[in-house]
Amino acid sequence: MIVWINGPFGVGKSTLTAELCRREQRARAFDPERIGWVLKRTLGWVRQGVRHGDYQDLPAWRAATVAAAAWQARGADPLLVPMTVLRRRYLEEIVAGLHGRGHEVRHVLLDVSAPVLVERIEADDDPSPQGWRLDSLGAYLTARRELRALGAVVDTDELAPDEVADEVQGLITGWRTT
Repeated sequence: MIVWINGPFGVGKSTLTAELCRREQRARAFDPERIGWVLKRTLGWVRQGVRHGDYQDLPAWRAATVAAAAWQARGADPLLVPMTVLRRRYLEEIVAGLHGRGHEVRHVLLDVSAPVLVERIEADDDPSPQGWRLDSLGAYLTARRELRALGAVVDTDELAPDEVADEVQGLITGWRTT
């Protein structure tokens, strides 16, 4: 099973993934951002249609993400993919590609209200991505309704990181029995 962990930048996707990997012996993390990093450096941004250097706009990123995630999922239970994808059609393209390769894919949205997210971002120990995360909040709020319709939603406003992990681990356990 592949569990795509989506949500705004700064919500705690990486923290959740690390905790689930600690708890689940066969869990493995896969970060498609590394593919974007490679494409950015090898292809540059000469491709037409790439907005502001967003590698997710590259069909090559989406195709490579499908291929790499499908490969990484072998032997993982689950493969955890902590990656913000705000464009529904991109996420659907990736999920369809993984289904086409025989993988069960579940989408989990870590949702959070704007005031709580701003508070978390401002309290982060690493202030370097702070401005970028805050600038991306509007895009998340615009995409939020569509993303909530794509699978499980965990409202993280009142939850500590270990409680978010409990919720998502419970979802994974339930999915394994269906």
